[in-house]
Amino acid sequence: NVEIHVKASDWYVHHHEKDVNYDNVILHVVWENDMHVYQKNNIPIPTLELKNIVSKELLLNYKRLFSKKDKWINCENQITSISQFIRNNWLEKLYFERIEQKSNFILELLHTSANDWESVLFQMITMNFGMKVNKESFLSLANAIDFKIVRKQRNDRKTLESLFFGQAGFLYKDLQDSYYSDLKREYQFLQVKFTLEPIFNGQFHFFRLRPNNFPSIRLAQLAGLYHAQENL
Repeated sequence: NVEIHVKASDWYVHHHEKDVNYDNVILHVVWENDMHVYQKNNIPIPTLELKNIVSKELLLNYKRLFSKKDKWINCENQITSISQFIRNNWLEKLYFERIEQKSNFILELLHTSANDWESVLFQMITMNFGMKVNKESFLSLANAIDFKIVRKQRNDRKTLESLFFGQAGFLYKDLQDSYYSDLKREYQFLQVKFTLEPIFNGQFHFFRLRPNNFPSIRLAQLAGLYHAQENL
């Protein structure tokens, strides 16, 4: 357990001598060792002073980076010191790495779906229907639905809705609503027919979302898309 301060005396400024959580500190790393620091048993804590080991420019640079809060990013004043050539090469490298990450993810989906590109497209579209907040939850939903079932049921929108809502775990309650009851009854049939297991619906987030982006609305839109389009 190591404690770090600019000055050794900060140990007492922060009242660590009164805090039992600091009794097990084995090393005190400081920029300036301006006084001795002791444990409760009056044994001095081993101290490493950095000012004669590390360039002071590093400390000043740290203060320049983090002292002001009104900057867009901490290094905005230093970025001009980097050559345009290095910046352009770095951005280009980031671009290709991002493309590689995306393509590798798609290739993994393709492998698990036995080279079914339309199934991969379904997973990607479903994931992105979840937007930023529910992206992972919608991908879990897509993985919980064999796309062969979607293919067979795309002519009936209500069946698609019951499949999506049911697999998302939204059809487990007993509500006095005819539309909801129809979806639930249809899903129970699909569940037995295709041996379906719904995912945990608690992973879908509604908080701080505009109503148009609620996962329930997005699922209905997804069902409408696959009902309207024979082949995407």
